[in-house]
Amino acid sequence: MNGKHSIRKIVFTALLVSLAMVIRNFSYMVFFGGAPGMRIGFSGVFTKMAAVLFGPLFGGIASGLVDIFGFIINPLGPYIPWLTVTSVSGGVITGFLWILFGNFNDGKLQKSFLVFLIIIGAIGAVNHIHIAFIKSSFWTGLLNSIGKYRDFTSVGLEAASFIGLCFILVDLVIKRLHPNSKIHTDFLKILLSTGISGIIITTLNTYILQSFIPGLGKMGFLAFWIPRGVQEIVMVIIQAYIVSILLSVYRKYFLKG
Repeated sequence: MNGKHSIRKIVFTALLVSLAMVIRNFSYMVFFGGAPGMRIGFSGVFTKMAAVLFGPLFGGIASGLVDIFGFIINPLGPYIPWLTVTSVSGGVITGFLWILFGNFNDGKLQKSFLVFLIIIGAIGAVNHIHIAFIKSSFWTGLLNSIGKYRDFTSVGLEAASFIGLCFILVDLVIKRLHPNSKIHTDFLKILLSTGISGIIITTLNTYILQSFIPGLGKMGFLAFWIPRGVQEIVMVIIQAYIVSILLSVYRKYFLKG
């Protein structure tokens, strides 16, 4: 039975890696100073699925393989082995955090997430007001120092807050219509698992990219990290909901097979 389960894990992980590679071709690379700075796409859904379904080991393997194969198929900039290391680490951390948050109280998680969304939305709104109406303030000057990615600190945070609130509303509707649905309870736990992991890896990758790519090294750390961090928050919220849906489908149609 253990052998059968191991084969199933390997087969499903290979399938998830393949799907991630297909989706990766439709991602969009944002360049900073002529150098690749962050990728916007949904291939991470499938590497995160491997971590959630099969644990840290398979999550790390899936993430590492997608990073390596992705560079081989469509290289953008130099190959940096440390980015592969952080990719593997991200899958491992996600797997461990999913195990850790498995028994957390869903009500408390939802309230904590709601507070978080309100805070980042309020920060975005304050930044928006400063940029639009208080142009001579010290804070506006600090925001303007980020350059053309300044809007990530205002519209970006507002968008992240709005998207998250929409998902909470959808969750409440699902819970009302389908009280036994696991999508509602899984979403927040997946969000925490992938969100914490994502912010850690984004921060590490920011240091790595600035260390290895001269064009990025000329930027201030925060000027480079802030748009990457906001993008990570937005993508994690969306991806976590997709993963929670896919996890529900897997449990319903594959787990008992």
